[in-house]
Amino acid sequence: MAPSLPAPPSCSGHPGAAAGWRCEHCEALLCPACVETRRMGTVEYTVCVRCGGTANVLLRHRSQRALRTRLLDALRFPFTLPGLQTLLAVSLMLTVLRVLGMGVRILVLLPMAIGLGIFWSAFFALVRGAARGDADPESPGFTSIVQDNIVPGLRGLGVTVGVFAPALARAWHLLPSASAFDNIGRVMLLQQTLWEPVVRGDLLFWGLVGLGLLWLPWALLLAATSQSVFAALNPLRTLWCLRTVGSDAGWVTGVCVPLAFVHAGMHLAAAWVFYLPVPFFSAWVAEALTCLVPFATASLLGLVLYVHGDAMGYLPARDFLEPTLGDTAPQRAPVPLRESPVPEAPAPDAPGVEAQVAELGAAVAARDVAKALALYGALHVLPRLKLLPSHHLFIGQAAAVEGDFPLSVKALEAAADTAPDEPTAPRALVLLARVQGEKLGNTVRAEEIYRYIVHRYPDTEAARFAHARLPPAA
Repeated sequence: MAPSLPAPPSCSGHPGAAAGWRCEHCEALLCPACVETRRMGTVEYTVCVRCGGTANVLLRHRSQRALRTRLLDALRFPFTLPGLQTLLAVSLMLTVLRVLGMGVRILVLLPMAIGLGIFWSAFFALVRGAARGDADPESPGFTSIVQDNIVPGLRGLGVTVGVFAPALARAWHLLPSASAFDNIGRVMLLQQTLWEPVVRGDLLFWGLVGLGLLWLPWALLLAATSQSVFAALNPLRTLWCLRTVGSDAGWVTGVCVPLAFVHAGMHLAAAWVFYLPVPFFSAWVAEALTCLVPFATASLLGLVLYVHGDAMGYLPARDFLEPTLGDTAPQRAPVPLRESPVPEAPAPDAPGVEAQVAELGAAVAARDVAKALALYGALHVLPRLKLLPSHHLFIGQAAAVEGDFPLSVKALEAAADTAPDEPTAPRALVLLARVQGEKLGNTVRAEEIYRYIVHRYPDTEAARFAHARLPPAA
């Protein structure tokens, strides 16, 4: 029986409503009716309607929302726009390689090997994308023939063959005496093997096949986390994985088993579609049909990592927190920016701007993140306004923590440009490089910043930090 999930806390003012915020000032738990969204400049923040204090979002672990409630969205991925684009692109590449293999028989192994790498690269990329919660996961870059094609292909092939190795060994034992070469070919072509009466009627063989079907999703899940083939095929690792996932393992297995039968049906349909009198297009549709279930399975395995990845050591625990009330927004919201009149930006020498700059300084000194971000959002649009580099640095750090990475980049760049000879500059550049590389995925830009730090600020802690993160010189 699945353990009951803890109910969200109740609102202090409305006991019958679930709370999604907590006031920093009065510490009251607040429901959507008790918080208000306010706007200062282009920055929005939430406050308690009782005392006006800053209201912080309550967070919970993703596992506190039952995985079974997310299954349908995961299985629907191949039919979404990003899923269809990926499915059609990968199946198109596989179709081209199949045609090349049919046309040049002597080179048939090369297109097969490349196609195998493309399929498994896309599969593992979809698993990792779903694990990050990306609605539009990035496709593999294929920038390196070894890392982006050969390694994933060998890993996927090794895991698939490995889980069915006991069944294949049983089939080898049951087949009548023949040359080793003939038996290898008959065993590897499983469809031909099943036509052998001695194999088709063996209960142990089918039991081992069933065990392989139950084992395969978890072995692929471990392989997707960059585990080696031997680690992914370690039964102890699989048992540990099942224990870590807990009762959700039953749901995943219960979905994967019927998916296996659907996949077999898709292969039969693809064999019929392939021979339709529509050159190339029929082969493309056939490849898409055979990729449909694997891509849905990849999204399902990514969902397991999305919910339980921290317990499996895949991502840090802080990445698995989400708002307690999900996407529920406060009931009181300001007028949308498109509907509200846009005030003219005050001149930098206006008295009101000076007061806001002083108020920003006070918010930074008090470490009032919400207020500082709101004030900075209104002030940083004034190009001639001079803010202290420490203020830019504070905003850059706070915005990075809050997940507003574009604002963080602007503030950190301003902190470095405003006073390049101050101690804040190298600190800001280090943070800027980490945001670019670790949060925005712009590793090229991050490497450029690290090299600039080493060149511009040698013999500093920032330079030593940057040097440790640069790739070794060729």
